[in-house]
Amino acid sequence: MSLKNVFTKLRLTFLPRSLWWRSVTIMIAPVIAIEIVVSIVFFDTHWQTVSRRLALNISDNIETVFDLKEDFANDDETFNGILRTLNRDWGTDFVLLPPAVRPHIPLTRQTIWKTSELRAALKQLKTPFTIEENKEINGIRLRFYRPDYILQLNIPYKRFFSSTVYVFALWTLLTSLVVLVIAALFMKNQIRPIVRLAVAAESFGLGRNVEKFKPEGALEVRRAASSFLQMRDRIRRHIDERTRMLAGISHDLRTPLTRMRLQLAMMGEDESIKELLNDVEEMEKMVNGYLAFMKGQETGEAVVTDIGTLISGMLPSFNQAGTSVQFSSQPNVLLSVRVNDFKRCLANLLSNALRFGSQIYVTLSKKDRFVEITVEDNGPGIPKEKREEVFKAFYRLDESRNQETGGVGLGLSIARDIVLAHGGTISLDDSAYGGLKAVLRFVQ
Repeated sequence: MSLKNVFTKLRLTFLPRSLWWRSVTIMIAPVIAIEIVVSIVFFDTHWQTVSRRLALNISDNIETVFDLKEDFANDDETFNGILRTLNRDWGTDFVLLPPAVRPHIPLTRQTIWKTSELRAALKQLKTPFTIEENKEINGIRLRFYRPDYILQLNIPYKRFFSSTVYVFALWTLLTSLVVLVIAALFMKNQIRPIVRLAVAAESFGLGRNVEKFKPEGALEVRRAASSFLQMRDRIRRHIDERTRMLAGISHDLRTPLTRMRLQLAMMGEDESIKELLNDVEEMEKMVNGYLAFMKGQETGEAVVTDIGTLISGMLPSFNQAGTSVQFSSQPNVLLSVRVNDFKRCLANLLSNALRFGSQIYVTLSKKDRFVEITVEDNGPGIPKEKREEVFKAFYRLDESRNQETGGVGLGLSIARDIVLAHGGTISLDDSAYGGLKAVLRFVQ
């Protein structure tokens, strides 16, 4: 696997998919990195340095007391006077105790953590010592065990442990959180117009009206939204112009065709006249098919509909002598559709199935976010290489579906246009019952 593929896989695995979370990640990642770097640098350069210097200062004071004790080993009165002076000047409480065996005193986690630098400094004195937690002064009690005496010292934590690192870290963390919250709110307001644009584009692609959408947000987002609205208007104008043009042509052709048919009917029953009449009738079918095709382009308001109820209400009109229509459905399958157009789409599919099969099977199911409708028959079916061709307007399979069976080759064209107008897909496949299966799939 190449490095590029590995990077792509890691990006798809760990990088958030949505723009909102990617923006939040872009904001949080540098802040976390800066927090870590600053904390480490501050810990190394400030906290440890300050704690080490405080610990060395205490160690020096203890070493000074040891030296004075050796200098005045035979003059306890003078040493005690000097020790009182040192306690007063240093703010300490050095006390000499009788010699004893050093006990084992286990250290708590807090003591181990806070006395790490102090213990390292005291080990340089090469004198056995014990550390015991002293809660009365919020500190520790030190005892150094010499052969002829014990030196005791009580030290508050603040004398050798700097807590400024925690104050610094807390303030840095709180400040970062406040800044991130403000930035997240600002970013959310910037992303909202993009989300609305995506929703509007998706709705328009599903054939729904997008009237209340207005450009808003940053300049680039407004430009994209304005371009979308212009595209929407151009598509609508193109569809309207095409519809009016074809409808006008088809409507205008009906009058001369009718006149031609009447004139031919009065010219007798010659064989050539009959052929011309057949041609005129075929042209009339095509013109009527044009008009029917244009009706399929009409738009209306989409409403949320129970598709199972809609289909079951249509099926009784397709039950004919010698045919069987079976319907199976999941309950409460809702979909936003233009009811009349949707009925026409299903009617075209059912009519085709009834025309070439005696058993029809209609299935309605819901899979994840999709609604799927299948219409199957036990007829002759359609060859695989021609399944895409039959969706073209006025295309007919003369080998198996001649003109005498009715239709001019617009049923599937109209059905596909209606499905696409609803943002769905339609495909043809082999049926388990031996004929053709039409599969309609819509985003719910």
